[in-house]
Amino acid sequence: MPEIKHEPEKMLLTTRNLSIGYTTAQPLFSALNLSLVAGELVCFMGPNGIGKSTLIKTLAGLQQPLHGTITIGSPQAKTEEKLSVVLTDRITATNMTVKEMVAYGRYPYTNWSAKLTKQDEEAMEQAIVLTRIHQLVDKQIGQLSDGQMQMVMIARALAQQTPLLLLDEPTAHLDLNNRVEIMNLLRELAHTTGKGILIATHELDLALQTADRIWLTGKEQNLLTGIPEDLVLDGSFDEIFRFKGFDLKTGKVFHKPWRGISIQVEGGGYELLWTKNALERNGFIVDDHADHRIEIISDSRQVNWLFKNKSYTTLYDLLYSLSQLT
Repeated sequence: MPEIKHEPEKMLLTTRNLSIGYTTAQPLFSALNLSLVAGELVCFMGPNGIGKSTLIKTLAGLQQPLHGTITIGSPQAKTEEKLSVVLTDRITATNMTVKEMVAYGRYPYTNWSAKLTKQDEEAMEQAIVLTRIHQLVDKQIGQLSDGQMQMVMIARALAQQTPLLLLDEPTAHLDLNNRVEIMNLLRELAHTTGKGILIATHELDLALQTADRIWLTGKEQNLLTGIPEDLVLDGSFDEIFRFKGFDLKTGKVFHKPWRGISIQVEGGGYELLWTKNALERNGFIVDDHADHRIEIISDSRQVNWLFKNKSYTTLYDLLYSLSQLT
């Protein structure tokens, strides 16, 4: 088999023997040798309070490391030209418009007059297009929802036009739709613009489905790195998070089969998955060799469940019937 040749990776960030934390306490992380390449979305994960925000701030130059080095881009470039940061700090200037907030991303490039050039305006417009916030540009910050505000802060960071983007908990306090939208947007930006994007997050389910790589806090003040699937299969996530009643390999919560009744289910597609979920959540055992049998019949208009020659149009009604079994 011929050797597969890969394009050389463009390194945007590296650390060597990096230790971070506070001088009055034991380091949060020690001897970190990390790397982040162009076009890659990395999710940095670990239990609450482990030091994720501290590492983000240290990498961004907002906090001094205890030991070691951080290398970001060309030594000749200014820090604000190499990386942009989105933190969890609340914005107090609520009378500012969205367009004015996005414009803040261009201030590292303006002169003493702070007047925006045509190039600045084009960078702002590109950021607005990428984050799809055209309808918000004239609104005041105080009028935005949390999800809209996060999109605006990402647009400000994009307007800065740096190759590296660091974000601390960008989906905190958002509903599911906004969390999915932001994670998908960041993945798309990494892959289409070639930026390196690092996110500190506790969104385990979304990170496993969107990240190119995971940085996972270890037990020895270190970080475990790898693609999501490898860290799931080798048990790293289980060891660090110590899941209680949750099987990460199947993505399911463990349900105790308190009824002691086995049910065989025949069918396919998502209807089969949700039927099994309903049965297990209600204390039944799903077993291919059980005495009781349910058949799922579905078409584009209707789903029916057949049990003992009777048809049910909802799982609620089916479960009520099954609860009468002894």
